[in-house]
Amino acid sequence: MKVFLDTNVLLDVLMESREHHVDSATILRVAEKGVVQAVLSTQSIIDAAYVFSQKEKLPIGRFKNAIKLILGIVTVTSISENSIKTAIRSVIADFEDAAQIGCAGEAECDVIISSDKKWKQYTDIPIYTPKEFCEFIFEE
Repeated sequence: MKVFLDTNVLLDVLMESREHHVDSATILRVAEKGVVQAVLSTQSIIDAAYVFSQKEKLPIGRFKNAIKLILGIVTVTSISENSIKTAIRSVIADFEDAAQIGCAGEAECDVIISSDKKWKQYTDIPIYTPKEFCEFIFEE
């Protein structure tokens, strides 16, 4: 199963203080074991770097070290011109969200994992919160 991780899931993994840290970290461990194939967009990594270092004022070196480890677990895909065109045609008000959904579709992901529940109304790709996905994956 190929799972697309939204930026908020990456931030959850990076910051223990976040509400979905445990579930998001569990998803990454499941990916590390090869149970699922996790996909991140380049945009998510860049946005997470900004939030981590600029908004949260955490050391960028800590971010870089964590990303080095994460890159050994996930597949990274770029938001393509096609994903941008999908976002332009989308009715989603948040352009970044629309581009991420387009990227997940283009990467042929089976599910999207995001804390942003409003995404569910904009795509046929099943969307799970980190907690919902953990419940789903451990049910099987």
